[in-house]
Amino acid sequence: MRCKTLLPGTTLESRRGESDAPVRAVRASRGPEILPLIDVQITPLLSDWRNLVRASGMQGLIREIAASSEVVELSADHVLLRPSSQSLVKHEIVQMIEDAVSKGAGRPIAVRFTSDEREHDALTLSLIEEAERRAARKAMIEAFKSDPFVQKCLEVFNGTIDETSIEPIQTKKE
Repeated sequence: MRCKTLLPGTTLESRRGESDAPVRAVRASRGPEILPLIDVQITPLLSDWRNLVRASGMQGLIREIAASSEVVELSADHVLLRPSSQSLVKHEIVQMIEDAVSKGAGRPIAVRFTSDEREHDALTLSLIEEAERRAARKAMIEAFKSDPFVQKCLEVFNGTIDETSIEPIQTKKE
């Protein structure tokens, strides 16, 4: 029989895959908490505003202000918004939103904001988008949990699923 020399600090058990270190505590969760679904019904007015915002290509602060504002009126030549915060409605910001919306529509569209702020629970583009993100995440989790391979793994290993650790596969942007 041939003997192997163990490295300093190594035991025979650790050579067989066993660790001398104590088992670490299991993490409570690995990802962001799963927020409840939001039940919203998109109105034709908000749908038209969404299409206009998408066509405009707005990004960053001006998109956030536009998306978090309540649409009061929308016509072929103007939009009236109720902002989430009056402190964000500066002349330069309004002009940038107006320029982007006009460019996206291919015609001049005046953008105006009301003097009052929107109610906290008002239906906005931001709320619709958050509702869609939550619904998509919930659907992804349910699809993962119902996958036959995942079900078999749970059965074989007597496992459980940490739903907060389920994330979409990220693909490289080329």
